[in-house]
Amino acid sequence: MRSCFQLLVVSVVALIALSISSAAAAPPPENQGLQSSDLSRLRSVGAVELSPDGRRIAYSVTMFDQPGRPYSQIWIMDLATQKSARLGGEKERTGGPKWSPDGKWLAYFGGEGEKVGLTLAQADGSGATFLTQVSGSNSPLPGQGSSVAWSPDSKQIAFISSTPGPETAEASGDPMVIMRYLYKPTAGEGMTRFNDNRRLHIFVVDVATHQARQLTQGTYDEHSVDWSPDGKEILFVSNREPDSDEFFNYDVFALRVADGAIRRLTATENNEYAPRWSPDGKTIAYAATKRGLTDRETTMEDEHVWLMDADGSHRREIGGVIDNRESHPQWSPEGNAVYFTVQERGSTHLVRLPVSGGQPEIVVKDLGFVAGWSVGKGGTVAYGFATPRDLPELYVKTGATAPRKLTDL
Repeated sequence: MRSCFQLLVVSVVALIALSISSAAAAPPPENQGLQSSDLSRLRSVGAVELSPDGRRIAYSVTMFDQPGRPYSQIWIMDLATQKSARLGGEKERTGGPKWSPDGKWLAYFGGEGEKVGLTLAQADGSGATFLTQVSGSNSPLPGQGSSVAWSPDSKQIAFISSTPGPETAEASGDPMVIMRYLYKPTAGEGMTRFNDNRRLHIFVVDVATHQARQLTQGTYDEHSVDWSPDGKEILFVSNREPDSDEFFNYDVFALRVADGAIRRLTATENNEYAPRWSPDGKTIAYAATKRGLTDRETTMEDEHVWLMDADGSHRREIGGVIDNRESHPQWSPEGNAVYFTVQERGSTHLVRLPVSGGQPEIVVKDLGFVAGWSVGKGGTVAYGFATPRDLPELYVKTGATAPRKLTDL
């Protein structure tokens, strides 16, 4: 019996060895699926900015081919030829493209040597010039809108940068006194338990002279900027609660560029996000919740799109016709509609909603996820789109026409 068992074991081992050797000798299958080595070759479209004349698209591509966290690079595509040119060197990190209103310049975040900050290039990507350094903060400020806004005459750029807060001296002293602590820190916050005690403020840089000046000060953070069409004011969002680390409550404010005077547009117990001026400067679109005491980690209530008059009056929820979570809105260049994305049953659609009332129009309704997007004249939209099989690629669509795929990353 024992010899039979030994023979059985030897036979099984021989069969396993034969199977392994046959598999090793066999040619690899034509389609062996995703391999770990493929991860470094992944590319995806992030931010998308359609130029004011509709001739070019600036878009960022997220890369995974270097150690550490993913990084992005900006490309500019000529829509007539569908040819793209990269801003900066082969491994240079760039992001956050923003066209000037006259379409002659593209502002973005890049570097010069050891410096990181706001950079300017011509419309075709040439002649890149470093404007001014920019710094951030690891303080958790969810739901931020744009950190860059052009003046309507294309001569100045408002941007967000940080300065040391009042706790900095004690936190760097001997002994160190820690006053602000991070809850569940992420990689974006530096993977540290300690707040860096910096505050975000509004600055303006002159395009011609490269001279930057600080417009806001104090112990509060200001962010999510948009410059008024008449050039006089800059919208921003700030949490002005007495203890802003404990109570999460964004409100909308307007900053007068000439003298730094601030007027408050909302004073609600709920949160307002990412305000945007209408093209005629009479109305402000923004996203908001309704209930108070919103958690900064997870907003349990769906954000909807709202409108208010330029003086903060006549606030009305226009996104309530859609019972799903909505993104920060963008105005159509004509000022007769706002665009935003809506999450629905595993997909993210791009929606157009008339500001005068009426039913929403689903502009991009394919199964998948709309990433960055930008609205141009005549109903043209450029956007990144991910399908269940592919990471986001760049598309363009005008009116009711079929979308056109522009990249194959």
